[in-house]
Amino acid sequence: MIPRQCVAVALVAGVAVFASVAPARAQWSISSSDGKAVFNLGFLAQAQLEELESPGSHDYAQNAFVRRLRLVAGGRVDDRTSFFIDTDVPNLGKGQATGAKVANSMVLQDAVLTEALGCGVKLDAGMLMVPVSHNSLQAAGTLLAVDYGPYSFLQSDPTDSRVNRDYGVDARASLAARHAELRAGLYQGNRGSGSAGPFRTTVRAVWYPFDADTGFFYAGTAFGRRRLVAIGGGYDAQAGYHAWAGDVSVDWPVAGDCLTFQADYVHYDGGVTFAALGRQAAVLVETGYFIRRLSLTPYVQYASRDYEAPALPREAKLQAGLAYWCNGHRNSLKLGVARLMRDGAADGAQYVAQWQVLAF
Repeated sequence: MIPRQCVAVALVAGVAVFASVAPARAQWSISSSDGKAVFNLGFLAQAQLEELESPGSHDYAQNAFVRRLRLVAGGRVDDRTSFFIDTDVPNLGKGQATGAKVANSMVLQDAVLTEALGCGVKLDAGMLMVPVSHNSLQAAGTLLAVDYGPYSFLQSDPTDSRVNRDYGVDARASLAARHAELRAGLYQGNRGSGSAGPFRTTVRAVWYPFDADTGFFYAGTAFGRRRLVAIGGGYDAQAGYHAWAGDVSVDWPVAGDCLTFQADYVHYDGGVTFAALGRQAAVLVETGYFIRRLSLTPYVQYASRDYEAPALPREAKLQAGLAYWCNGHRNSLKLGVARLMRDGAADGAQYVAQWQVLAF
């Protein structure tokens, strides 16, 4: 099984190569003559090497592909109006069951127009990440582990969303001297027959005892540059469907290093609206410790999916990994080894190495 050896070789070789590479600049920027308007341009690229044995299978799917390839633009029009737009070509070149490789076209990933209304209130419109759980609102380029939790976006398909993005508007309010955040949104959701379905609505609240995470997207580890504790909850509903979430996130400096932790719980009930999304609970727990002098973060990520219907098997994934940060999130290499579990089937396995370059 060549890729399992290649994953380890990729980590060692990548560390040596990255050590000789000059740090990437954050972005390319153009400003108006008065400095009020700014246009920033960048990209996110993730090259991935993977070997996957699904539970109950003795065959390994082997792939060398581009997990994400995004063009990113953002900036401000004036003191009150800003924007963020990016595209993606996901899983480019990944093998399919037919033997053909994925040849996705470029798609719109995010389109966020933001108006600052004053008094800590902002209005967003466009194609937006829906505020359910903490992990489902994180930026892909700043994740601690190789990827999101495998069950963080279970609501996407029934609500006709794209990786938790839906069309609509939301309002964000920073309250109590930036110790609290409230988000509420109205989205298209699944439009139903004749496009006559009710809108999808969400609400999310977060308490920050110390520093706050004030961006539209939540960041992953910040390598000890902040003291973040976030205690949050969210609610997502459309007609007979609803989901509620509770989560805790910590990013805390420790003697020059950094401890990162998050735990998310989401309960889904598709009701009669999305009957295929049966009553179930999804759990995500991940933690890592950033060792500054080595630029390394060992991490562990655990995720599970439990159906209330006894006939449906419980699923879980346990991954242990190592992230090497050549230049923070701008240039990193991650190695992960995972056990994939499903009731009634032999355990599967995943071996993955991912090289990320982010310029934004």
